[in-house]
Amino acid sequence: MQLAFVSPGCAVCCQILSVFGIVFLVALGLLFNAEVEELTGSTEDPVNPKEVGHACFLAAAIYAGFFFCCSCQQFVRKADARRARRL
Repeated sequence: MQLAFVSPGCAVCCQILSVFGIVFLVALGLLFNAEVEELTGSTEDPVNPKEVGHACFLAAAIYAGFFFCCSCQQFVRKADARRARRL
């Protein structure tokens, strides 16, 4: 049974994009929770910025899950390569 279902290049790309997504969404979540004037001051901005901040943190957690999944894929690929060398 093969546990690696993502190619190594795709796994690395997903990891890199996930790191940037996590950083960006956590920063936005902190800014919305602090109710920064530039994000919450106009008439077209969200009514409840705390909920928007919570949604940003939830999206960052989803990106963290993708990062973890792709990291596991990298680990499985390296373990398969080591096992193949021993045989």
